[in-house]
Amino acid sequence: MTDYLLALVPDYGLYIVTGIVFIAAMGIPLPASVIALTSGGLAATGDFALSEVLLATLAAYVVGDQCAYTLGRLAKPQWLARFRASRRIGPLVQRSETFYEKNGLLAILLSRTVLSSIGPYIAYFCGIKRMKRVHFTAMALVGSMIWTTTYVMLGYTFAGNLPQISTLAISFMVTGAALLLTLGFAAKLILAWRRFEADEMEVR
Repeated sequence: MTDYLLALVPDYGLYIVTGIVFIAAMGIPLPASVIALTSGGLAATGDFALSEVLLATLAAYVVGDQCAYTLGRLAKPQWLARFRASRRIGPLVQRSETFYEKNGLLAILLSRTVLSSIGPYIAYFCGIKRMKRVHFTAMALVGSMIWTTTYVMLGYTFAGNLPQISTLAISFMVTGAALLLTLGFAAKLILAWRRFEADEMEVR
């Protein structure tokens, strides 16, 4: 399947890239990361414009995310029960739900970077749990930008060694996610300290 889809990319270009990334963001298991790498490599050889690849891939991911979130908001409770009971995707659904319950907003960012396999399910859960769309969109957009930039730019930079750089892409995303987490934690500490100082001033 992957080889067949890759063979279509040079002929049908960004339509294939956009379609596959969009469908993968909805939860259908397609090789979106490999397609993004390949499209970046083709941009390096002049077959595509790099800016078009980046914009098309990001747009497809964002729209797919929004569709999954919207379907989650429209879902009936029994649908989730059926997914949990499925032998094929049940364990992944339960793992995703547990991860969402433990991490909340942070789960959205991580599921679009280092844990992209559960990204679509997290989007559905955010809709089911009625998370505010603006909160979901903000975190999902940051994660989507990290994912898109990492895979497309690595494909562009290492066009002659695409089979060897998937692991490198994951390493880049882990580093980026870790940096964002560190910054977020630092921001929380600063806010907590300021609240503490304000409370101390009121006591005095």
